[in-house]
Amino acid sequence: MKGKLKNSSTRDQYTVVLESLRSDFKVFGKALSAVRDDVAEVKRDIVEMREEIVEMKQNIVEMRQEIIEIKQDILELKKETVEIKVEIGEMKKEIMGVKENLEIMKPELAIIRHNQVTRDEFKFLETRVNRLEKAISGRHGN
Repeated sequence: MKGKLKNSSTRDQYTVVLESLRSDFKVFGKALSAVRDDVAEVKRDIVEMREEIVEMKQNIVEMRQEIIEIKQDILELKKETVEIKVEIGEMKKEIMGVKENLEIMKPELAIIRHNQVTRDEFKFLETRVNRLEKAISGRHGN
């Protein structure tokens, strides 16, 4: 009987150890399951972030293209502005020429108003007006 008790005692000890191991494995299994769930969630988050990064990269590429187009538009506007400034400068010169001619003609017209013009003076003024009209129409391309 002593051998049976010894075997029973040893068996009981193994049973306790095995139950302890079984309990430890259950705890480990639950923890491992929680870790797997966390890893799966992290993987989903990473996939989601990758998709967002791809979308952001596409948006950046589109924005770069739009910026290039805006720069081209600005360059064209600058060129057109320079051309407009040149044209305005030319118009100012023409206007100054017209003003100068008007200033010259004012005293001559004052003479005409007072009937102090001779026929030769009238012809001279008429010729001058014709020249001025041609000069002005020549400048405007008419």
